[in-house]
Amino acid sequence: MTVIRNLPMQLILAHAPWVLGGGLIVCIVACAAAGLALLAAGETSGLWTVGLGAGVPLGIFALAIKRDQVIFDASTGTVTVQRRTLLRYRNAVHALTHLRRAEVETFSDTARPILIFDDAAPYPLVEAFTSGNGPRQCADAINDWLRAYRRAG
Repeated sequence: MTVIRNLPMQLILAHAPWVLGGGLIVCIVACAAAGLALLAAGETSGLWTVGLGAGVPLGIFALAIKRDQVIFDASTGTVTVQRRTLLRYRNAVHALTHLRRAEVETFSDTARPILIFDDAAPYPLVEAFTSGNGPRQCADAINDWLRAYRRAG
């Protein structure tokens, strides 16, 4: 996740798989163009090219590409976790008073940031695990913001 806004009253983090999504869009457009060119030339195999070559990546894009956003809002005292796909939107709103801290959940050589609440299971901010320092930097940014929020309150 990337810090989009870090102000005393609001912290916004977001994650969007731009490279994977962009690659799928290129594949969809290329296969659709090739299939339409085949159809224009009178080849019925163009239907298969459009249907499978563009349809399968489109299905993957619709189901697997998720845009995640987390908004910590001091004015409302809430943390909102939003998840969007092409077909669905989900959000969960929690009170900041019930949030203890952010941690990093690891799996093999990968990790993801999670939120720890008072009486609930850990809440992952993204569904996918990634390598690198991103999850740790995300958790540190959240914990720094929470400390400042609690000091101000």
